[in-house]
Amino acid sequence: MSKNISNNILRVTLILLISFLNISSLKAQMNCEIELAEGITMPICYGEDVTLNVPYNQDYVYQWTRNGNDIIGETSFQLTVTVTEDNVRYGVKVMNVQTQEQCSDEITIDMMPPFTIDFEQTQLTCSNNNAENGQNAKVIASASGEGFISFSYEWDDVWTNPSNPQEAIGLKAWKEYSVNVTGITAQGDSCSQTASFIPKAYPNPTLKIVSDPMDTAYIQNPYVKFSFEGNLDSIEYNSWSWAFFNNPDNPNEISSTSIEQEPTNVYYQESKSGSPYRIELNIKSADYGCDTTFSADMIVLPVKLIVPNVFTPNGDGINDYFIIDNDPTGGTDEENTEETRGFEYESYNALNDYYLRTELTIFNRWGRIVYKSNDYKNDWDGGKLPDGTYFYVLECVGEQNNHRYQGSVTIFGSGR
Repeated sequence: MSKNISNNILRVTLILLISFLNISSLKAQMNCEIELAEGITMPICYGEDVTLNVPYNQDYVYQWTRNGNDIIGETSFQLTVTVTEDNVRYGVKVMNVQTQEQCSDEITIDMMPPFTIDFEQTQLTCSNNNAENGQNAKVIASASGEGFISFSYEWDDVWTNPSNPQEAIGLKAWKEYSVNVTGITAQGDSCSQTASFIPKAYPNPTLKIVSDPMDTAYIQNPYVKFSFEGNLDSIEYNSWSWAFFNNPDNPNEISSTSIEQEPTNVYYQESKSGSPYRIELNIKSADYGCDTTFSADMIVLPVKLIVPNVFTPNGDGINDYFIIDNDPTGGTDEENTEETRGFEYESYNALNDYYLRTELTIFNRWGRIVYKSNDYKNDWDGGKLPDGTYFYVLECVGEQNNHRYQGSVTIFGSGR
């Protein structure tokens, strides 16, 4: 019996010894040394991505740290970081889930100081970006930085000066261009950085097309004088050309052009509803080759005058004048109300805006002329005439037709 007891004790001792040796073996095999990815050496270039590795084991769990603080979500055996600071400590904590053993390691990233990339635009360009005169900008890139002895330059998808690869040529205004610069250290190490630049353009002139009449002309007086106002001094714009689009059936067709500074355009057809005629003004600098185009619209309406049969010059500000207005419907069957006619007194046109020439004559009931105007501006309030019925004759000479309007008008409530 004592022999059996001795055998059992020996057996238990052997089991404990084997377990101890296995655990010691597991401890000895646990390794969490951080290594840089293959081919990466210190110092590391600014902006470079670097991968840190520790040995992988399916029984291990990992937690990466930065300067002693856990990096949330980084629980793999690898960590990839973008280097933007020097002397940053990255660490890893590893635990064996089977034995609960732990180990840790840290590595300090030594970064090559970044260099700076500066740009100098040596030539401006025009802002319209066409091939002829809008791709003339020139830019020189220059790099400098501690520890670097030389730099090379590679512009992305642009022409460069054959004698100076730092200079990009033939650039457009307001477009972003990038250059990749590689710096070489005395030890032969190299680092690359990319920077971008947006070329500027000569300032555009600030102009506005003006016309007489403004915005709206009438088919019986279709002569419109155009000019422009604003600043031309930015780069000495000194030539101009006008283009007039007068075809209502083909609004993109140029009907006539002019190089006068203040041309007069004649409209022979009414514009279609919702489709005004376009006017374009191109301003150009002979010295720089830059040109800028401005545009405006002109509506051409028919003429059908509306002559009232009564007005009340009592000073209340309502219907105090003999207002002759144009029917905006052109004499169609659309309802013609104060809303469609449309304006306060100060906004009504003079009759000579509608026709080339007009003559308004007012008679009393005995045929005597009591008022006459060759340029009536809708400003007759009856003068000192007493209330009563009077008769008018309005002769209108138009570009295409002459019209005669006649009838009676009553002055009422004047108190005279």
